[in-house]
Amino acid sequence: MMQESGKSMGFQLQHPSQELQALIVDAAHRHGKVAVAHATCLDDTLLVLRAGVDGLTHTFYDQPCTQEVVDAYKKNNAWLNPTLAAMGSLTTEGQPTQEKFAHDKRVEGKIGEAERERMCQCMNFHTETARFEYAVESVKMLKEAGIDIICGSDSAGPARGTAWGLSLHHELNLFVNLCGFTPQEALRSATALTAKRFGFDDRGKIAEGLKADLVLVEGNPLEDIDHTLDIRAVWRDGEILDMYKDNL
Repeated sequence: MMQESGKSMGFQLQHPSQELQALIVDAAHRHGKVAVAHATCLDDTLLVLRAGVDGLTHTFYDQPCTQEVVDAYKKNNAWLNPTLAAMGSLTTEGQPTQEKFAHDKRVEGKIGEAERERMCQCMNFHTETARFEYAVESVKMLKEAGIDIICGSDSAGPARGTAWGLSLHHELNLFVNLCGFTPQEALRSATALTAKRFGFDDRGKIAEGLKADLVLVEGNPLEDIDHTLDIRAVWRDGEILDMYKDNL
């Protein structure tokens, strides 16, 4: 569900009413589906939460988080995928960290030059009062209140400041270094917790009978979350990917 008024970005867009969004949520729930909404400003976030959504992609960056937002999340038992890496690109304040990840030696040969260049650019859609720190503080406040925070990157071709795969590592880094997550909490947010909130019972943890989607890394990401970039091998459905066969 798209709920974008443009308030954080500095322009105005037509957008659905709360009543229409509530009808969509009701239809999704009647068909056993999870209702997920996009919102990037506080007002749009409250609107879709009042409409009954189960979760949001993006937090907001136009103003500080409020108790009203926390209460709305709690009422729905909703989760948040904040996409902080994308929020930093929208305000341009995340560019130094984007460049750090884009030029990390561990990603050489794993992303193309066009992706690296896009990772170093910014979307730059924000009002004068918008702040990346508002996005970070919203995550900290919601996490402290017991709201489930799941990890996603919002990587897409048009989304400057992101790159497929790499932006997830970027997001894990922001969770740990800016939002008060332990490395274990950050890893869980990208695996078991995400699977739980989307109802994916066949994945999210290592157990007999589940999908054997595995990542082997050098070092201990429970000590340093950036060890997730030290990838030794990846398995999909129990089959090692060709690019890693010579590593073992």
